[in-house]
Amino acid sequence: MDLKKLIANLKAEGLSEEDAVKLIQGEFDAENRGLIQKRDELLAQEIKLKEKNAVLEAAATESAKNIAILNDQIKKNNPEEYKKLYEDQLKQLGDKHAAALAVIEADRDRFRDSHFARIKEDAIQSATKDLVFIDGLRDGFISVVMQRNQFAPSSAEIDGKFIFTNQDGKSLESVLHEFSLTNEGKAYIKNTNAGAGSGGVSGAGACGGGQVSGNPFVKGKGFNLTEQGRLYKEDRSKYDALKAEAAEAEKATA
Repeated sequence: MDLKKLIANLKAEGLSEEDAVKLIQGEFDAENRGLIQKRDELLAQEIKLKEKNAVLEAAATESAKNIAILNDQIKKNNPEEYKKLYEDQLKQLGDKHAAALAVIEADRDRFRDSHFARIKEDAIQSATKDLVFIDGLRDGFISVVMQRNQFAPSSAEIDGKFIFTNQDGKSLESVLHEFSLTNEGKAYIKNTNAGAGSGGVSGAGACGGGQVSGNPFVKGKGFNLTEQGRLYKEDRSKYDALKAEAAEAEKATA
């Protein structure tokens, strides 16, 4: 819903325009503070990981120096007992370094996976916030989109954040939005504010006997020439979609 409509709705509930604007601004500020806090938390975690990595790099440098010294000593002292001693020490240093590196990499992977999971969930929430799903069908709607696409985080930040895109370079939000406008997607939705949607259908796309609910093209009590004319003038995409749905319903009952 755009800002003008939101203010109009609040005024209809008895608020003055000034109070409505203040209320909307307050909610926006609160949401913005939450996003800033999330960003600061992520930055703090990233700083900690960098600090751990710096410690590991310093240890690796020190290990390399010790290894070089031990190698020199092995070359100068040929006796087998010395050689075995230094080889054992080299192995201990190598194992210690590998273990420390594994811990750092595990922390990095957990942080990365958590960060990307949050970005993906935020994208899904943003794309579906204005859709009213039929009870129990929201997860199915999302699952269909996920199964048909291969989403991955962008390799570089866009406008200060990562985004998920599919194999065709389309964002996760865009793909979800496009699916919500298809007849298949509408079968999951009661109503939609996403644009040229049909306003949803009852059940899995049709009610008993193939009659599409709320469709002015369906023959019977719902048939409405006035509404058809309004849609033709104001929303041609919705006009075409509802007309096609009615035709399919009529075929199903033929």
